[in-house]
Amino acid sequence: MGNQKKDTEPCGWVVNRGSDGELEAAVGPLPENLDSQSVCIDVEAAGFNYKDALACEAHPGIARKLPLVPGIDVSGRLRSSCGDYAAGTPVVATGNGLGETMSGGFATEVWAPPVAIIKRPQNLSAVAAMAMGTAGLTAILAVERLRSVIDWDYQARQQSDKSLPWLITGASGGVGMLAVAATALAGFQVVACTRKKTVSDVLLSLGASAVQSPEEALPDDKKPLSSARYLGAIDTVGGELLAHILRVVAAGGAVASIGNAGGVMLPTTVYPFILRGVTLAGIDAAELPSREKRKELWAKLAVLWPLMSGVFPVRQIGLQEVADWAAKMRSGRIGGRAVVLPQKEVRK
Repeated sequence: MGNQKKDTEPCGWVVNRGSDGELEAAVGPLPENLDSQSVCIDVEAAGFNYKDALACEAHPGIARKLPLVPGIDVSGRLRSSCGDYAAGTPVVATGNGLGETMSGGFATEVWAPPVAIIKRPQNLSAVAAMAMGTAGLTAILAVERLRSVIDWDYQARQQSDKSLPWLITGASGGVGMLAVAATALAGFQVVACTRKKTVSDVLLSLGASAVQSPEEALPDDKKPLSSARYLGAIDTVGGELLAHILRVVAAGGAVASIGNAGGVMLPTTVYPFILRGVTLAGIDAAELPSREKRKELWAKLAVLWPLMSGVFPVRQIGLQEVADWAAKMRSGRIGGRAVVLPQKEVRK
C-alpha cells in the first residue's frame, strides 16, 4: 500500500507499566507494534470513550498489549491509498483492535487495519465525527436493535391511547446524550435519567420530553416486577440500575445494555423475561458491525449531527490533558464528550 513514515517523529499518549508494575503514561514516541497490512492515517482528531479512560490506566481487560496508545476512534486523512480511497481522503476508523491490541488514535498518526477504515461523510468535520464516534454508533445501533425486537404486534393489540416512553440512563454522558438524540429522532418519547440537573436544558434540547433522577424514574419497591413504565430503555450504567429497569419494562418491551459504569453484576430475576417477554439486548459497536454496516451507521450519524451540534457539549483537549480527562471520566465527573486533538499542544 506504499505507506511511508514521516521524517518527523510521530508521538502520542503512551501507556505502559514499569518493571515494578507501576503505571507509566506520558506523551512520547509511538511503540513499534505495526502490522504489515496496516494503513497510516494522519490524525486530526480522536474520540474519548470510557474504554479509552480504562486503557489510560492500563486496565488489562482493555489494554491487552503494552506499551499502548489508547483511542478506539480516530479521524484524519490517509497518507496513502487504501482500496478505493486515494491518499488524502478524509476517513474515520473505529474498533477492530484500535486502542486495545494495537495503538490507537491518541497520537499524531495511527496505523489501522483496512477493515476499520471508512470514508468520512462529507458534512462531518474530523471533530464532529469524533464527537460522536463509537458512542454515536452504539446509540444508533441500540435504537435499531430495540425497534427490531420490541413486540409491536402485541403493542398494537393493547389498543392503548397512550404509548409508553423510552428511558435513557446515564443521560449526562456522551453516549447517553447521543442515545437521547437518536431515540427522539426515531420518533419515540424519551425520559432522560441523570442526577446532573445542570444538563437538563441540554437534554431537553436534544429531544428528551422529561429529565428525571433515578429515584424519580424508577420505583423504590423491591418487588421482582413493578408497574410498567417504559416500552424501551437504553442503559449506559449497568449493575443494580439495569436490574431495576428490567422490573418496569412493559410486556413485549426491550432494554439495550451498552455500559457498565455502575457495575458488571446483574442482580435480577427471570420474571421480566418469562412473565412479560422482555428482551435484554447487548450492543457492541466496536467489533460486531461489518464494514458495510458501519458505512450505513456513519451515514445516519451525518444526519443526526446537524440536529444536535448546536447544543451537544464537546470539549477539545490536547495530548497533555488526556490523563486528567480520563480520571474525571472514570469517576463520573464529566458531561458530554471530549475530542483529542493531537496537534493542539504538541509542537514538532
